[in-house]
Amino acid sequence: MALKIKESQPTMRPRLAHRKSRNGCQRCRARRVKCDEARPVCRDCHRHGVACLYDRSEGQRPTAQTEQQRSAAPPPSSHPSQIALASSGYHAYTELRLLHHFTVGTSLTFPGAHLQSIKDCWSIEVPKLAFAYKPLLYAIFAISALHLYRSKSSETDLIGVRAVYLERALRDHRVCVGNIDTITADAACFTCILLLIDAFTSLQDRPLAPYRPPMEWMKLVRGSVSVFDAALRAMKGSRTARILSIIHSAPSVTDANFTFGTCGCGHFSYLLPSEDFGAGDCEQLRSPKLEIYRSTVAYINSVWLAIEAREHPAMMCRRLMVFPLIVPQEFLQLLQEMDSRALVILAHYFALSATLTDIWWIGHTAHREVLAIEKMVNGQWVTSMSWPLTTVASHCRICTKS
Repeated sequence: MALKIKESQPTMRPRLAHRKSRNGCQRCRARRVKCDEARPVCRDCHRHGVACLYDRSEGQRPTAQTEQQRSAAPPPSSHPSQIALASSGYHAYTELRLLHHFTVGTSLTFPGAHLQSIKDCWSIEVPKLAFAYKPLLYAIFAISALHLYRSKSSETDLIGVRAVYLERALRDHRVCVGNIDTITADAACFTCILLLIDAFTSLQDRPLAPYRPPMEWMKLVRGSVSVFDAALRAMKGSRTARILSIIHSAPSVTDANFTFGTCGCGHFSYLLPSEDFGAGDCEQLRSPKLEIYRSTVAYINSVWLAIEAREHPAMMCRRLMVFPLIVPQEFLQLLQEMDSRALVILAHYFALSATLTDIWWIGHTAHREVLAIEKMVNGQWVTSMSWPLTTVASHCRICTKS
């Protein structure tokens, strides 16, 4: 009987002996695994792509009280962002670093920041507003972490840091926009802008096969209108609202200097339906789609004329960012339906940003989107892709450097 009991017991794997890690990183100690104590990032933290924090000096041994507290503590969160911000010391240092970088670096890269009033608004006034409106503070931390990561890609822990603050910003902002008042209206508008820039930045990394237009970003831009409308109603009559400096400095989209030719389509009139293309285009000449195409192409032409007039790149960014707001809602629907003409027009829009690749939140987006759209069109549309393809090939600084 004793023999049977012995045979029924499972075979235990021998435990490998190893030296206990007294000075290992915080995460390895919390998980109770051996830390190789490599600095600045240990092997396990590097493998998992999370922050590696050494909060003990060499030779420091935990006291009995510390060990007892650690044993009674709940198991650590497995979410990388929570681990990255687990230590209060690291948390405070990270937020101070992100706020500082936002004021002296990130804020200078925003649309319109070449104007002193806009630069001061973003670097001085917006951080003040953020102390009373948590969604804005979280959005500042998120965009600053993203900018730092784009500038110093070796700091992989910034990815997790950005993720947690972006999640908090979105969560709290959704709650707050339902009750915008005179106190929160200003900050809600700036939060909206930061989230839109963050979303546009993400286009650089989105998968493009199979190609789908960036509808999520476009709908986010259009959805911001309701926030601004509610905020402006709440601030009605106010002369001290900081967002007014942003609104009043916006470029005019109806400037007569930036329109000419057939209904304002000028250089890009070849994108409109024409009798030269046969029965299909003749039908569109008489359909409601014609005005949708014409309005969209006219705006693209106005942006191109502004580029030709050597308008400041920071102002160009503003023209490009409001594209989903200016074009008809029906144009977005045509994109959703993968309408060939709408896709080619979208390629022309992205090509306009090819000269702005040095701006970190635009980067390589133009070339990626144009090349992806090229693979989706055929027939008569191949020749219509000539201008965007030539433009990104000759102006995209990232491509010309490689």
